[in-house]
Amino acid sequence: MYLLSFILPLSTCVFLASGPHSYGGALAWTLPFWLVLLVDWLGPKVTVQPDSRPVKRYYDTLLGALTLLQCFNIILMLQYVSDLVWQTPSDWGVGLVNLVVVRFVVGTSSGTSAIVVAHELIHRPQIYWQLCGRVLLLSVCYEHFVVTHKQGHHSNVGMAEDIATARFGETFKAYWRRVYIGQLRYAWHVEQQRLGLQDSQVNCRQMLNNQVLHGLLLEALLLLLVLLCFGWLAAALFIYQAVAAVRILEAVNYFQHWGLSDGRFGKSFGWVNSAWLTSYLFIGLANHIGHHTDEKAHFYQIPYSGQGPRLPYGYFVMNLWVKLGNSSYQKMAERALLDFQRLG
Repeated sequence: MYLLSFILPLSTCVFLASGPHSYGGALAWTLPFWLVLLVDWLGPKVTVQPDSRPVKRYYDTLLGALTLLQCFNIILMLQYVSDLVWQTPSDWGVGLVNLVVVRFVVGTSSGTSAIVVAHELIHRPQIYWQLCGRVLLLSVCYEHFVVTHKQGHHSNVGMAEDIATARFGETFKAYWRRVYIGQLRYAWHVEQQRLGLQDSQVNCRQMLNNQVLHGLLLEALLLLLVLLCFGWLAAALFIYQAVAAVRILEAVNYFQHWGLSDGRFGKSFGWVNSAWLTSYLFIGLANHIGHHTDEKAHFYQIPYSGQGPRLPYGYFVMNLWVKLGNSSYQKMAERALLDFQRLG
């Protein structure tokens, strides 16, 4: 069932490889996302670990294939955008529709596939897997996530000092403003401390070992190559899909830990997901409480845990809910936290 994780990146690949498309043709390629959203909303629930788990070699092959597919999709996207024609009013109409759909499908695939795979790979002990994870994060210009996630979030989850734990009553808009640049600042601070420097200090020899600086330089170089090889419009779409993908990541962080920072409702590492499709499309990461219990475990090995407040829907539905209806989301979340406190 983990093959379901290929639905969005593979449909994105076919869309990009077969374009540019007409108005209707481009919009039709958003259907895989809407179908995933529908199944995630109305689909079955799971509350136990599946009896059969994939063997490690098979699972690793899936991760490797998803990594290659993301890299291929980014190249296809850049070529797709650079091939658009802008000569007549009709060309402009078709081109703009194609740009909107490209941002939608690539950003969604990057946010729900590439970042999820990167999330697992950066926890692997093998250097080659960690490098693959960093390459995936470079594709969304968020390479510093390696530092903030491993050295910040996992060390301080559920505590007030964890930048990635949304506070009780915090809106997604406020959370997004706080974390998008805040994650980078936090990562820089951690690396400067590791090197024995103050945040504003510059020591050329020691700075060569700053992992955050490495990531920023690689991202700048990548963006320059995109600009030179594919043009400014492709570079703009590359940045746009990266921001869209990171917003999905941070939306998941937002609702996965919302209101758990001070322990007033009981101790839990996160919210419980029971949506069947989310469990497989996110290759096991949706069992998020278990991930914080043992961060070195491969996602497919993470056991289901019900020790936490419960999400009513899967990650795809929740992602839209916290962005488009945050007030109603918070009312639901507060009731769920009170129920968790009462039953705990």
